[in-house]
Amino acid sequence: MRAGRMREIYHVATASLIAVGSVAQPVFALDAIGTVTARLGGADLTWQVLRTDDGASTVQVNDIGPLTMIDLHAAGDGDVYVGLIFTGDPSAGVAPSGLTIDMRPEGAAGPAWKSEGAAQPPQVRFERLDLDGAGRMEASFTAILCRGDAPATCETVEGRIDTNLGVP
Repeated sequence: MRAGRMREIYHVATASLIAVGSVAQPVFALDAIGTVTARLGGADLTWQVLRTDDGASTVQVNDIGPLTMIDLHAAGDGDVYVGLIFTGDPSAGVAPSGLTIDMRPEGAAGPAWKSEGAAQPPQVRFERLDLDGAGRMEASFTAILCRGDAPATCETVEGRIDTNLGVP
């Protein structure tokens, strides 16, 4: 399910719960476990990394052979995706071997701003990257993002990630 559709369902469900009051109980609760912030085109943007009460979250950490992949999706001012690939053991002192940043500040209906194909690769600086227990990531990033529908239109984006990694 696309993030925009998921967000739409979430907003409709939230509005329904408010209208019904204490009679209805949500099927699942969404809790913010972190934030991603950035400045794009003069606008300050904020997204929340979410976890459901059953422990599923919008950030996933997967080990596949010698690779560790971290996929972070967050919603708020549209949606944002940050994908990191590490060769070997990830830590704050190790730069990822792959980094992708995509933003859709207007949601699924608006243009995608992507790091893929930009003149320079995105950069990330970790203050903390801990995959043990609940896990934690604290980092800042800089990227040139180009519009998917107008690749010559690019903006330099600076932002911050401050989140748990979703394990309850």
